[in-house]
Amino acid sequence: MTTFSDMVKHLGGVPVGGHFTTGNVFFVDSGASLAGDNVGSGKSPERPFATLDYAIAYCTANNGDVIYVMPGHAETVSAAAGLALDVAGISIIGLGRGTDQPTVTLDTADTADVDVDAANILIENINFVAGVADIAAMIDVNATDCTIRNCRFTQSAVNLNALVCIEDALLLASNRLTVEGCYALMYDAANTHFINMVGTGDGYIIRNNILIGDWGTMAVGGAGIVTYITIIDNVISNQANTNDGCINLPVTSTGLVMRNLCGGAAAQANGITATACAVAQNYYGVVSEDLSAILDPIAT
Repeated sequence: MTTFSDMVKHLGGVPVGGHFTTGNVFFVDSGASLAGDNVGSGKSPERPFATLDYAIAYCTANNGDVIYVMPGHAETVSAAAGLALDVAGISIIGLGRGTDQPTVTLDTADTADVDVDAANILIENINFVAGVADIAAMIDVNATDCTIRNCRFTQSAVNLNALVCIEDALLLASNRLTVEGCYALMYDAANTHFINMVGTGDGYIIRNNILIGDWGTMAVGGAGIVTYITIIDNVISNQANTNDGCINLPVTSTGLVMRNLCGGAAAQANGITATACAVAQNYYGVVSEDLSAILDPIAT
């Protein structure tokens, strides 16, 4: 029988993230009547796999394989590394928007997370939902060249939240991490970071994200000394915390921090901190002052 993947290869590929793939193509849809995690499924939207984890196991490393997650798909992750992206070079692409955007809900344990454990992985258009209190980190990026694109990060209620949405790995394991076009609404007072940089990664790109939350340490940054980072064209609000700002990098981190529109309860001097980076055309507004945002750093 001719499968969808066979047709894809015969036709020369299908577009994935602006490019073409001749790798295997799989489908995941928890709501399909014929969905199943079994041999013979996954090759068509009519008979998809039921879970991402099962689909990943069928992928071939560095083959350009793609997993399409169908509109309305929903699954839960209930333990540490409950969803492990451990096959290099795969793309996980959600289809649908709004209430049809595929969801991955982290619940049951505050250690529940998604682990990126292989290089060159793309995650696109998935809504990651916190469904238990104080999740340590929703996505742990433990491999190089990971791209998280056009995803949402949301919480189910005030006390069903994620302390950290995305966390890198120690040392250089997360080099060239890209987070772009994402939206976060994380308003619990216990939250600490949208992106927590704990390692010494190189070549990160954080761009075009809209981040709204109460992050008690900072929205983007961390104690890790990152190099050649680019943080550009983000809109960041950290309104409820009076001590911590929107972007905060260690004094020896290097790179570009430019054209970010930020605001919050922190003082002007604490809103954007990137001492050793090239910093230009950022704006930061203090909510209590009821004034237009001020150029940061101030032109001299």
